[in-house]
Amino acid sequence: MAQSFEIPASEVRAQISEVISRVAYGGERVVISRNGKPQVAVISIADLDRLKKLDEQLEARRRRAAQALTAIREEAARSGLDKLTDEEIDAEISEARRARR
Repeated sequence: MAQSFEIPASEVRAQISEVISRVAYGGERVVISRNGKPQVAVISIADLDRLKKLDEQLEARRRRAAQALTAIREEAARSGLDKLTDEEIDAEISEARRARR
């Protein structure tokens, strides 16, 4: 895992070359703080690419989950299961569990 270090925003301008070198060549992550509170991070392009890929994977999972939920709701509406009471749902679950055993 990449190391990180924190630098106050007031010092960034004076140390920007060092910050860039540490990130680009040292693989570090730099957290810039203001009033002692972390505000932003400087990361390498490789880290940014990994974050973008993770975002894309998460979005794809969300789309698949939304599609699956839509399909479940449509099937429930077709079969009338969307009209079941809580008690009937509990009975269906119990029956399905018994059938699995």
